Amino acid sequence: MKFLNIIRHAKAENNFLKNDFTRELNERGQNDSKCLNDFLLNYSFKKHKIICSPSVRTVQTYENLKVSLNEKSHIIFQEDLYLANLEAIYDLIIKEKKSSMITLIGHNPGLTDILYFFLRNLDIPELKTSSIVQIFFSNSNEISKGKGSLNFFVKSKNNKISFIS
Repeated sequence: MKFLNIIRHAKAENNFLKNDFTRELNERGQNDSKCLNDFLLNYSFKKHKIICSPSVRTVQTYENLKVSLNEKSHIIFQEDLYLANLEAIYDLIIKEKKSSMITLIGHNPGLTDILYFFLRNLDIPELKTSSIVQIFFSNSNEISKGKGSLNFFVKSKNNKISFIS
């Protein structure tokens, strides 16, 4: 694998009486993920593998991003990604390391943990909702701690795109 895209789902409703798995995107989440989609169209993603948590908010985020991520990409709704920890996410990535690009759509804290693991940089901020990070691996045989480098880190909020450095 050369590229790993890590996307945290968009902002979800705060209805904590509802089962966490079934929480939907709120209006801001819908708007932010659509704004992120418009921005990501500039990257012309090639067909690749997308692994998405099957929770309602991550599936809705994917639906809003699927055009920019390339609708011909292979999507897998992976139950193991729902609220996964670093080790579980790492195992999913390693199983797919022969792919040239993988996109994960999931949840914190696991996504931020895997970001810090690959970059070995705790100075970058955590992955907020409607954010994408692209990590580049110069050697596809070395997908391990500290071996990734940051290509870009972007957040969509209130119909604005911000680059995080």
